[in-house]
Amino acid sequence: GQHDCCSMMLHRACPVPCRSHRLLWRHVALRPEPRGCLAPRRRLASGTIKSSSIAPGTPYAKELRLLAHVFETAEAGNPESVCTAIEHFGENVLNPAGQWLKVAGRHKATVLASAIRDAPRGGSVLEIGAYCGFSAIRMALALPGARIVTLEVDPAHVVIARNMIAFAGLSHMIDVWTGHSKDLLPRLPARYGGPKQFKLCGVFMDQKGSRYDEDLSVIEHLGLLLPNAVIIADNVLKPGSPLFLWRLIHGHEYHNHVVRVREFAMPAEDWMSVSVLRPEAAERFVSVSVDEKDIDSIGIRSGRKRLHTAPEAPEELVQLQWESDRIRAQATRTGSGSVTFGEWSSYADKMKDRMAQYGIVETIDAEDLEKGAELWPKPADAHAL
Repeated sequence: GQHDCCSMMLHRACPVPCRSHRLLWRHVALRPEPRGCLAPRRRLASGTIKSSSIAPGTPYAKELRLLAHVFETAEAGNPESVCTAIEHFGENVLNPAGQWLKVAGRHKATVLASAIRDAPRGGSVLEIGAYCGFSAIRMALALPGARIVTLEVDPAHVVIARNMIAFAGLSHMIDVWTGHSKDLLPRLPARYGGPKQFKLCGVFMDQKGSRYDEDLSVIEHLGLLLPNAVIIADNVLKPGSPLFLWRLIHGHEYHNHVVRVREFAMPAEDWMSVSVLRPEAAERFVSVSVDEKDIDSIGIRSGRKRLHTAPEAPEELVQLQWESDRIRAQATRTGSGSVTFGEWSSYADKMKDRMAQYGIVETIDAEDLEKGAELWPKPADAHAL
């Protein structure tokens, strides 16, 4: 019912009754493949769907054109082909028009895959911010056999992500949930057999940066993180998440890297944070964990109750977080009020300089990872075992 409702909403957003739109919606309305089944390994008939037929200004035009582009150019049942088509659309279709596709592509995909491959085995991976499904597919490729649970607040994006994942043949590995993280996070363990069964080996956060700290706090209080669980966060430089970085770097719960990356399909610098939970901290989180019903009452959302040991952040970083939210809100506007590539680059440079005053700096470059460097080099004797 929820899937049908979302599909109906997208129909209203793009109602032009031309042949290509009817064919597009025939595929968008598809439900994910039954668990354990893969999409057929074939390409759709040439010319069946044209992304160019979706008029500019149509609600969700960018995402609908992306989905159509994947149907046109990718191979069904081939996740790598789907990811390649998504990156091609961002770089070669949107970028020349000055538009941006918010996916963790190229350098960011390298960081994400490198980090998630180091996650401990035996748990699920949680993503907050599915958008169109690109990162969920990338993580499924990097960690075969793991359950990927991804949350998305926008129901239109949920429909597109589910169909992108189904087209890639990964519906048996990836669950897409509709809703806001503040509502869904406490309820997730019950959906997967309870907190003892629903353990997380990795978390990828790609939602609003000012939510990273609170969402991670909820996960910690629920006791869901396995020892050595990997926490990855995107866009911690632009728009930025200074309060989240402060608590990671100045607390004692995680080993941390701040990775310098080139923003996907944009001439601007960004950072991704990669953190590994110390086993003693994981044990402490479990020992003081609370039930779903107690999350609100103990004051996590208000900041009264916290498990991390970082001191209060300086007022300057609180101001930076406010500025981050402001430019993010500006960037989500349509039309002339949005943020240009040049403005993003200038903003990132200023944010970098101001956070450096508080010891928040990059520690490794994504280009080094692409050349074979490791985020967490193994001891020499480990390679001999």
